[in-house]
Amino acid sequence: MNPWMDWQDRYLSRETPWDLRRITPPLEHLLRSGRLADWGVPEGARVLVPGCGRGHDLRAWRRAGFQVVGIDIVPEAVREARALLRLNGFEDGVEVLCRDVLGLGESDEHSAAYDLVFDYTCLCALQPHLRGLYAAALARMVRPGGLWLGLVFPLAPAGYGERPPFRLTPADVEAVFGRWFEAVTDVDAVGSVLERQGHERWFVRRRFGVGESRSAPG
Repeated sequence: MNPWMDWQDRYLSRETPWDLRRITPPLEHLLRSGRLADWGVPEGARVLVPGCGRGHDLRAWRRAGFQVVGIDIVPEAVREARALLRLNGFEDGVEVLCRDVLGLGESDEHSAAYDLVFDYTCLCALQPHLRGLYAAALARMVRPGGLWLGLVFPLAPAGYGERPPFRLTPADVEAVFGRWFEAVTDVDAVGSVLERQGHERWFVRRRFGVGESRSAPG
């Protein structure tokens, strides 16, 4: 069976409880806050959104003036994202691709092509043993000095096990990204929906420059 079939079935049956059906509130707050400029993100930067789903957050990034590429492995999610972008008048500056993020970095087209990666519920949807492959793929796609910006969820003590979303901890984030990205900061998420309050937080990691690297943690 293709790895995306379960996700495809969920989208087709509209059983997608992870989808807030709106732009992520903490992202809206962050884009208004001015913090991206403080972290060195240039105006008009190229942003990659892996696991973009129906693409609600793509609209927020584009409205803020960024060039945006969303990717998702699920064909129905990509179809709906494109349709919603058209419906909302986002014809330029946004692209949605049906791709597997774990292999995308091997394409020359995407090599060091992005200033920033925004992740919300992509990392937690991956089986834990795939997290290292995810970070390595992003390391190929993010330019030196570029950022991985993760609204990490679920930061929960228990209750997450054999199916996504898989529990994450700050130590997990360091273990996943520490070889290729240095820690910039982590800050509270403002505006989280009620059921996610206290269980998600912003983590900012900067891609090492050319010639810089670090041994894998641990």
